[in-house]
Amino acid sequence: MEQTIREIITQADDERNFDLIRWAKDILDEFASAHNCPPDWQCIGAGLAGEYPADSWVYENLELYNFVEIREGGEKQI
Repeated sequence: MEQTIREIITQADDERNFDLIRWAKDILDEFASAHNCPPDWQCIGAGLAGEYPADSWVYENLELYNFVEIREGGEKQI
């Protein structure tokens, strides 16, 4: 599943396809919030948040900042 999502994101990034990146975001959000979802699927967004720069098109459009936990003192945990 993760590889499929990564391929969708790559295609969306290459084409700057807002519909496709929004669809990928919806999938990531659903996985992150589903209680009966496999744990490795729930963590895909957090993994991507650690791979894309915060100022990238993908990071911004997938809203990957929602998958980053800010600890007390401002330290990020992914």
